[in-house]
Amino acid sequence: MIPALTGLLTGMAFGLVLYKVGASRFSRVIGMLTLRDTKVMKFAFTAIATASSVYGLASVLGVAESMNLVPRVMPFLGSAHLLGGAIFGVAMGVTGTCPGTCVAKAGGMSGEKRFATVFSIFGLVLGILAYSVLKTPLTDAGIIATNQKPITLHGLLGLPYGVVAMVWGALFFAITVLINRVTPEKSYPSSHERKSLLDYVRGEWSWLASGVLGGLIIVAATMQNGYIGFSGAVLAFVGSVAQLVGHPLELVPKITDDIIWRAMLIVGVFPGGLLGRLISYKSEAAAHSTLKPTFSAAASAKSLAGGFGLALGAMIGGGCTTGAFIAAWPTLSVGSLAMGGTFFVASMVTSNLLILTRRLDFSRAQRVGDEVYD
Repeated sequence: MIPALTGLLTGMAFGLVLYKVGASRFSRVIGMLTLRDTKVMKFAFTAIATASSVYGLASVLGVAESMNLVPRVMPFLGSAHLLGGAIFGVAMGVTGTCPGTCVAKAGGMSGEKRFATVFSIFGLVLGILAYSVLKTPLTDAGIIATNQKPITLHGLLGLPYGVVAMVWGALFFAITVLINRVTPEKSYPSSHERKSLLDYVRGEWSWLASGVLGGLIIVAATMQNGYIGFSGAVLAFVGSVAQLVGHPLELVPKITDDIIWRAMLIVGVFPGGLLGRLISYKSEAAAHSTLKPTFSAAASAKSLAGGFGLALGAMIGGGCTTGAFIAAWPTLSVGSLAMGGTFFVASMVTSNLLILTRRLDFSRAQRVGDEVYD
């Protein structure tokens, strides 16, 4: 019961942060990828800086092991990082989502297209099942490395982890401040004037507060012997269900405390998003909006395909925006640096091409998002 409860609460906490910072808002994510609204980017960079600084300080002070603050390092998968990153990046650039934000968005019941997020989640499951079939052929072809070792940046440099991690954290704080000065951030005014602390809690949260909180949640997961990676959490959930119905996946050979923690992590994101919605004031535009979500077969199909691509790419490449980026870059994993860098380049190219070819009206996306997202 303990792993299930702690995994659920950790997922709820991170899902709440994702919703309140606007990371499950389509226009926020596309804004990050096109540098038209960099709030989510600043949130992610602040979370990386916070986690890196805490891990590094614990290591320098010699208390990392006693406090269970030695981060888990993802293994290096070879060219799989590039292939998986490209698939994941294209899906992210089209849908403006990732595995965690899909579920947070579903919990928050936000978005212009009814049931689109549900189809995204179905797509995630299908992507996991597809990977269970493709893993062996990809490994036999040499795309997924068989000799998977945790290669790190500090290891390559021959320097202590703590020192490099603290410098890494300081670097990301500095980059975030620079980004804040030179790039725009869309404002979504609340229907309630902010006077008290409660008003700030019930409005959309700042990137700084959200990023620090997100980084601390990542550190707290490490102290639980866990790791916040939502593609892996979806895998754990699907694998657990498969075993319970008598059709176990080779990818999840048995249900352990770690598998239970991870499975409940993704389950917790849904009520986290819902809680975010329940405690939120509406934006000024949403409070007076007559726009109602409608069902679109095309949007549902795109969401299904997008979820499929996100899960398949994450499985091949070794993580998602949280598991291979926000939670992984503080560990200085070279594989995660390769995966994260690849999917960000692919997603930025994809989203900018959609805008340049007028297949995406970003200004409209911001207006719609303002009316249907608390």
